[in-house]
Amino acid sequence: MRTGDVSLAASLAGSVDPTQLRTFEATPREEGEAMLSADWLGQRFAWKASVTAVTDAEDNQTWRPDGSYFGASLGNWMLSIGYLERWWGPGAEGTLLLSTNARPVPSISLERQESTPMDVPLLRWLGPWRFLTFMGQLEEDRDYPDALLFGMRIELRPLPSLQIAASRTAQWCGDGRPCDGGTFWDLLIGNDNDQDLNEQPGNQLAGFDVRWTWPGGAVPAAFYAQAIGEDEAGFLPTKYLGLFGVETWGEALGGSWRVHVEYADTACDFLASPPEFGCAYTSGIYTDGYRYEGRSLGHSMDADGESIGFGGMLVDRAGHEWRVLLRNVKLNRAGAAPLHSLADGPAKVTDVELVHRRDYAWGTVEASLGYADTEADAGVDLAVQDGLRGYVSWRYATR
Repeated sequence: MRTGDVSLAASLAGSVDPTQLRTFEATPREEGEAMLSADWLGQRFAWKASVTAVTDAEDNQTWRPDGSYFGASLGNWMLSIGYLERWWGPGAEGTLLLSTNARPVPSISLERQESTPMDVPLLRWLGPWRFLTFMGQLEEDRDYPDALLFGMRIELRPLPSLQIAASRTAQWCGDGRPCDGGTFWDLLIGNDNDQDLNEQPGNQLAGFDVRWTWPGGAVPAAFYAQAIGEDEAGFLPTKYLGLFGVETWGEALGGSWRVHVEYADTACDFLASPPEFGCAYTSGIYTDGYRYEGRSLGHSMDADGESIGFGGMLVDRAGHEWRVLLRNVKLNRAGAAPLHSLADGPAKVTDVELVHRRDYAWGTVEASLGYADTEADAGVDLAVQDGLRGYVSWRYATR
């Protein structure tokens, strides 16, 4: 609704032991960060130029263009290229297929802008819908340099209280791997499990998620779930990873509150006893696994993890926000997940975090204090630091 103006933004953040178990919330990735950005929106085009400088970069990239993009409107579709974060799924603490745990993969994407229902009588009952597809390029320093990451997602809302989505991603191509149109077609139609390993088009994950809001009752509630298959059989996903959650909300103290409980399991066939370990986020072709710059593209606890958490948020009448998150996380439970990004053996983490945010005329200030109690066998290399951690951030935008 507002076009033609350039908006400027700046932020600073300092942290001690930045959390490795990232959630939907945008928190600092490194101990020191400074960001400057400018964005513009027109009738047909939009762009954002953003640069972030960090200290002691985990991936040795001190200057980062994360958040930058250029987009063009084509009817009801937006074609864009850039470094955009994506969170596919209803979870608050994690999502199994594509999250913001890793830095954004540079990609070109096409997505529907307005989610109007289909103008076809037999399909109108599907309700408002969205579709997004992208092709991104992974890093050079991996088993197959510059491999590609393909993704597509469709979201349907057949009822105001019900949202259903199907998502799919695939690693393919890269130096030394087939990259032609026939390879991509085989990947697209799922023709990739009946060939020799060196002839298969890529490594795919796919699945579904749903969110249903309780339509009545004195206490509002929403239930959500996600199931992502690590393998395929009969053109359908199998060897599922799972996530479930419930949330409720209301008003109190002149403001509003929201709480949730969420469970996630990133082992294959997670409902089996025992599940299949050493399977999720791995590939016989792409031996670096389903990761980018060393971090899982899916759930932040990486493969073979189990997490149960409770989170709450309170916004008071002045607009000040308080958040709390309590989690119990098991990492790499059998020690069978190769190249695990957080633990090379079994480990347990009990984690608590408190966050407070206030808005002022000169910007938004957010402060966090967290504590992690870790347990692992001697010799296990664990990325999650035991003890206190925290951060303070400031952000200001002209719009």
